[in-house]
Amino acid sequence: MTQKHNPVVYYLRVLVYMLLALVLRVIAFAPLCCLVLDSFWKHLWVLCPVMLIFVVLPQRFSFAQALVYGREDRTFSIKKAFCPCDYTEKLREALLHAFHVLKWGLPMVALGVCAYVWYTQVDAITVIRSVTELGVWASGVWCSVANFFGADLAPVVNGLMEGLYVVLGVVALAALIWIVGVVRNSASRYIWAIAARNDRVPSAERRRRLRGRRLGQLAAALINLLLLVPFLAVAAMQFGNLVSDLSGQLMMVMMGSMPKMDLSGAVRPLIVAFAGLYLPLLPIRRMITASFACGEKKQKAHASAEAK
Repeated sequence: MTQKHNPVVYYLRVLVYMLLALVLRVIAFAPLCCLVLDSFWKHLWVLCPVMLIFVVLPQRFSFAQALVYGREDRTFSIKKAFCPCDYTEKLREALLHAFHVLKWGLPMVALGVCAYVWYTQVDAITVIRSVTELGVWASGVWCSVANFFGADLAPVVNGLMEGLYVVLGVVALAALIWIVGVVRNSASRYIWAIAARNDRVPSAERRRRLRGRRLGQLAAALINLLLLVPFLAVAAMQFGNLVSDLSGQLMMVMMGSMPKMDLSGAVRPLIVAFAGLYLPLLPIRRMITASFACGEKKQKAHASAEAK
């Protein structure tokens, strides 16, 4: 019989798994480095999506099993978290889960395609001019609405920064839609683990456990977001500095000079924040989601207890 872990040991074992899973993801993304090569070896980048699909995604469901199965007696087996048993079922559920999440990301994918087309087929001066015109138009619309309610505002003449804000706003809206999809599907792998343990149909178990509990799912997501705020705050500050520096660089490009881009000053704080603010809280966030997935509506649980 496996000895029950105390809370500290339980947390540390889950954290160790998170570090090992991070290493696995680094290995999966490593083949992308081959894209910078000019030889035949550059085609090795295809190993990245292959490893993500056939190794990383099913392994996430193994982790869900380890977390759910050891929840009642507070044990966590790293060996079970990497167990390849029921691989075909895990792969099928992983692909289905990825499809449900990715369909919410279609607006972001569309923006990515547009950005790629602009990057490859439109010169930098035209991009800057278009963003500036977008900023002038957005400023004009804003001032018209504000002046209708009694304000006295004049549209900007050079709307580069305003255009960047509009672009970032559209990207943020697409990201928000994707985040909603991620939240709605966040408990799926844990519910699958419950269904697998009880020999039930995963889709039916998912509907049963989520019906009438969307507010509870939202509450769990908000708690997870609260735990993510410290890292997001650091990332937002660094991103703000990066946008400010980028606008200055773009102005220099418009004046005919080609400045050198140095991103090391923005990357280092992000790495420190990831190691100090993101990773240590990640096990707690996963436990919260698993706890929500293992719960049921109180009235249903009470009725089940009376029936027994």
